[in-house]
Amino acid sequence: MAKRPRHGGVGGRARIALLAVLCGAVFAAFAARLVWMQFFAADTYAQKAAEASTAAYTLPLPAARGAILSRDGTVLARDETVYDLYLAYPAPPGSSLAQTITELERRGLVPQGGEDVETQLAAFALSVSAGAMPLARGLSDADAAALYAAGLPQQGAVWLIPRGQRTWPEGAGALAPHTLGLTGPITAEQWQADGGALRAAGVPMDADIGQSGLEAAWDTLLRGVPGTLAVRAGIGSGEVRSAAVRTAPSPGADLHLYLDAGLQRVVQQALQSELERLRTTKAAGAGREACAGAAAVVDVHTGGVLAAVSWPGYDLAAYRAGYAALAAADDAPLLDRVLWGQYAPGSAFKPAVAACALAAGLITPQDTVYCGGRYTYYAGYRPRCLQISHGGAVDLRTALQYSCNIYFYDVGRRLGVDAFSATAQRLGLAADTGAELPGAAGRLTWSGDENFQNGLELQAAIGQANTAVTPLQLAAYAAALANGGARPVLHFAQSATDPRTGAVVWQAQPAVADTAPGGEAVFGPIREGMVRMAGTLAALRGAGVTCAAKTGSPQLPATLPGGGHYTNSVLIAYAPAEAPQIAVAVVLEYGGGGANAGGVLRAVLDAAPLWLHE
Repeated sequence: MAKRPRHGGVGGRARIALLAVLCGAVFAAFAARLVWMQFFAADTYAQKAAEASTAAYTLPLPAARGAILSRDGTVLARDETVYDLYLAYPAPPGSSLAQTITELERRGLVPQGGEDVETQLAAFALSVSAGAMPLARGLSDADAAALYAAGLPQQGAVWLIPRGQRTWPEGAGALAPHTLGLTGPITAEQWQADGGALRAAGVPMDADIGQSGLEAAWDTLLRGVPGTLAVRAGIGSGEVRSAAVRTAPSPGADLHLYLDAGLQRVVQQALQSELERLRTTKAAGAGREACAGAAAVVDVHTGGVLAAVSWPGYDLAAYRAGYAALAAADDAPLLDRVLWGQYAPGSAFKPAVAACALAAGLITPQDTVYCGGRYTYYAGYRPRCLQISHGGAVDLRTALQYSCNIYFYDVGRRLGVDAFSATAQRLGLAADTGAELPGAAGRLTWSGDENFQNGLELQAAIGQANTAVTPLQLAAYAAALANGGARPVLHFAQSATDPRTGAVVWQAQPAVADTAPGGEAVFGPIREGMVRMAGTLAALRGAGVTCAAKTGSPQLPATLPGGGHYTNSVLIAYAPAEAPQIAVAVVLEYGGGGANAGGVLRAVLDAAPLWLHE
């Protein structure tokens, strides 16, 4: 039987032809796309492929810390460029990680044997696929040059990131160590403090910040703002494909002090020499045991601290290496005696009693008190007066000139301890000096004290009893006496400037902390008595600058083998007496009496070209 013909043959061939055309069009489109990708968009896709095979990480760019300068322009602290070493992981083409570590070991830049490095590297590799592992801090220019000579930075095997490390040019670290202070790594407590303020300010966790002294007090201004370096490296190869500064570091401000380097050196040498002289020339109890001391000089108008010396001291450059010995030393060189030493002022307190009595109208400068050698008001307590060149009827000026205890026992008793202690505090004793560095609060004697009883106000009136103040407070007190009762706020820092432009970014403003009443009617007679007192000091005879001074010889609890007590040396002064510019305070531990501090004051007066101005 014959086959029946199939229907739709022509239509089937048409569909096949259409399908072929469609396939051809699709392949043509793919071909066109491929041509476009290869010839017209090759760079774009190459970049995307490269980005897909790279790892991005950042390296810190530390900001240069501002310098600290004295008012005469001497650099006291500044940054010196050192380098932090980072190990590239994985090793870039042309380098070997093992060979790099071996080379670093050979140069003493990592521990021998590499175990610590390998351990660190293993942990680092677990946390990142590529990056730069911190390896060493504070490398010198010579270390950096050696690494470049070996070709490691050029290969990308290591990174050297420059940063500043604190240095103290020409021995400045031994000139004012307590005042300048130190920088150091951030502690865990500091990192968490103030709600993470350091982190919020963009400070890296491994940064150095001010840890003591002015470095800490002015850290925000000094440290600047760090930057970052963005790095892209090939995954697997470690090849650095790009490195660009993402944010540029901004240097910290330079801090300019009121402190004068030349005057600081004069006071330091004088204090050291005076202690040595007393130890080698004086008898037991008269200064032979002198072991330490402090001195401060302030500008009575601005409140600027021109010199602040605590002795014995130390060298900031050797602090860390010698810390154990410094901390164990019997003479406590780490103690800043200017700010933290607390001493009875002794008879240096008497001008405060006089100011209170004159302002209250209790006495006039001409009124007298009879000094017969003992004060007999209390039957069971009759303290003595040494009656040095005086006796009988004594007025205010004579009482200050010869430091008559009987006069001030009587005036102090009639005033009451709370009245004269309140005046002393307004004048600066046991009061906040306003200075940016912390210090001891000090204390005065009050009727509410647990040990208060009749007779204690007599000792308080001559600067003993419970009274203990710091040398910086004594300097503020002397400045208030010089200013007719107006006590200036004290400052160590005078201004801060941008190191790039020299523009002033902060400026200290003179201010009055408090004023004791009376003006010239009160402080004029006190000045006259203190000028006369200065004339009794052998160390000041022939000085080219007049001064008003008051000594103190406060007794210490320790007793001499033959009876009696050891004494400190305390001295306050201001100069020139007729138009004051500076105030001075000196304390010598076991100094044997106030007059023994006169040599330090004389050195300051002889250095008048450093502070005296028209």
